[in-house]
Amino acid sequence: MNPTLVGFSGQPTQPRPVTLPNDFGKPIAMTASLVAEDIHFSTTTGVLTVEKLYRSTQGLTGYGIIAASGESRERRAYTLDDQGETVVCDNGAFGVEIPVDDLYELLCMALQAEDALKTVGEHALFRAAANEE
Repeated sequence: MNPTLVGFSGQPTQPRPVTLPNDFGKPIAMTASLVAEDIHFSTTTGVLTVEKLYRSTQGLTGYGIIAASGESRERRAYTLDDQGETVVCDNGAFGVEIPVDDLYELLCMALQAEDALKTVGEHALFRAAANEE
């Protein structure tokens, strides 16, 4: 990956100190540039979701997600460190090293979860596997 990160304007962005809040572990602190963000509201569930993706010049990826509905709020943060054949994932409480192929499979499974279908169903096409009836 190119170490010069590009912002929304197409111009290089400078890394800055960032702390991603986390209700399920320690907050994730890193020096990185914002590379993507998304805000969406589900009229079905009434949940407002804010997601931000950061990248450090060393290649560390930080992901923060905040979901809020009414008076409740849930904040999660993760880092992903690409080690080649594996990725080290950390949620602020636990770190785990996962083979890249297994990580892709886990992400596909997460997209197929019932809650994910409510929010991303219109963006994804799901089909049964060839060996499923």
